[in-house]
Formats: sequence, structure tokens, C-alpha cells
Amino acid sequence: MVESPVISKSIIFYQIGIFVIIQVWAIMAFDIAQYQMVTLYETPFEWLGWASLLFLTLMPILSVLAWKMKENIEFKDIEWNYKLREVNFNEFSLMIKGYNQSYRQIIATLDVRLLPLSAACFMGALFLPFPLMRLNPLVIALTPIIIAVFLVVFGLLFSYLVFKFVPNSATHEFPTYEPHTFRTSISFLSHLPGIFWSGVRLTIGEAGGFYTIRKPHPVARIEGIEGAVRIDCTIDHRGSISDMTALVDSENSQESSIIGRIEAPITTLDAVHLIRKTLEMYIKSKEDEDLLEDVLEEIDAFLGKHDHLKARKKSSDGLISSGDKSPAKEERT
Repeated sequence: MVESPVISKSIIFYQIGIFVIIQVWAIMAFDIAQYQMVTLYETPFEWLGWASLLFLTLMPILSVLAWKMKENIEFKDIEWNYKLREVNFNEFSLMIKGYNQSYRQIIATLDVRLLPLSAACFMGALFLPFPLMRLNPLVIALTPIIIAVFLVVFGLLFSYLVFKFVPNSATHEFPTYEPHTFRTSISFLSHLPGIFWSGVRLTIGEAGGFYTIRKPHPVARIEGIEGAVRIDCTIDHRGSISDMTALVDSENSQESSIIGRIEAPITTLDAVHLIRKTLEMYIKSKEDEDLLEDVLEEIDAFLGKHDHLKARKKSSDGLISSGDKSPAKEERT
């Protein structure tokens, strides 16, 4: 039996601690609100000060508990068994979603959805009493309870936000990625002439029932030689392609031979020229001029159309720059 490299310990103690702390602070919020609502409009800054102090003292306590809860694992050195895979964008998105859910106690990520929700609860508890205290007596009587509820929701959201954000001793072995950063580049590749398939190439490591995802990057396969040649792309933090490399997969080894490479800024025409160059070199290596003729015709048709449009644009620019946009006198009707 293979020993698990990551052992998760019980976190019930920290969960109970967070729950108890939040309830204690909610009771304090209820008591403070009962007194402060009486003179809310006479001394509004006094209420804002007390409420802010209540939230600001709660945050560091919850942060420590959430951090200790995240660190409550035992991590051992992992020897990963790596395998290469190529998947389409939808499969990659589902893979990352399941990966993040399975290892939420290990990976570190900033959940941008929890930030505005936590801020809304904080601001709601501070400023919602002002309009509520102008309503009917029932709402006025319920205002301290509403404030306490806001604090409870804030405490839960903030604890989970910190829990997801802080790393632990195993986090470096489980990097995570944002699928949306790959969407634009994969879409760009899929619309190029001569491309058979585009998606994400990645390395999956497995050990002791755990798996990790490494080095995902956009990849495309050229029609007719999709099993032998690929286009690897590197993207920046915005998802824009920073370079494209054409590679021939070796049958005898895991290393690939580089055919050509282009760097940003990359246009559609640059990418198509790289694809054509790749096809030419592959055909030359196989010494068969009739090989991949249909794919070359598709690419040449695209390049010919582009050259025709470029020539028309150049001709139009020449007419405009001549300064005389009207026909000569002898040609006018």
C-alpha cells in the first residue's frame, strides 16, 4: 500500500473556535446596537466607531484561526509520476474546477467573489441602520438583530476567504490556474487555416492517490500531421500569446525538434507563415511533394486573399495621397 504524501488532520477544533468567536462577537454587536440605536442620529460617529472597532477586532482573530486550520496537515516529500495530456478548453476548465474543489485545503487562491460580499456585509452593518431607524417600530426593534446577522455572515465569509488565500506546507506542490486566461489564445489558434485541433497541453503528476497539474499551455495540431507536429504557445498573465513554437515529436525519445519560433507581437499572418514553414519542412523531410497538398492549398488561399487585400489597400492609399480624388477634366462626364 502506497503511503499518502498528504495527511489531513481534523479541523473540527478550529471550526468550533471560529463558530464560537463569531457568535460572541454577534452578541456584542447586538448589545452595542441596542444602546447606540437610541442616539444614532445625535451621535452617528459614535456608532460608526463602535461598529468598526467590533469588526476590526474580529478580523485578526478569525485570520489566525483560519490560517491554523489551513496548516493542519502533515506533508511528506512527493515523487510524482508525470504523464503528458492534451485536452480541449472545456475539459481543462472542468479539470481545474474539480482540482480546486478536491484540494481546497491545500491550494492557495484569492476568491474575488468573497471580497465584495465581505465588504458589503461590513458596510451594510455600519450604514444600514440609518435608513432602518426611520421605518416602523417593528423594523426599529429588529435592527440590532439585523446588525448581528450581518456580522455573522461577514465572519463566515471572511474566514473562508482567508482559509482559501493562505498557503500551507503542501501548497507549492499543488499550483492552480485560471482557465479563462487560456480562452483567447485557444480561440486564436482554432481559427487559423491548417489547424486541425487546439486545446491545452499539460503535465499531470500522480502519487499516493493525489494528482497535480503542471505547465499548462495552449497547443495546436496541424491538419494531416496532427500526430507528429504541434504548435506550442506561451502566454502572459493577461492570456496573450508571447511566443509560438513549431515542434516535431520524436518517435524514439520524449524530446521534440524545433522547426520555427515567432515572438510577440504575433499577428494571424505571422502564425500562418509559421504553419506553412512547418508543413514545408515536414514535406521536405518525407521527400513527398504531393503530401499535404490540400492543407497547403488552404493556407495559400488565405495568404493570397491577404496579399490581394493588402494590394488594394496600398492602391487606395496611393489615390488618397495624390491629392486629386476627382477624375481628370477630359474623363469627366
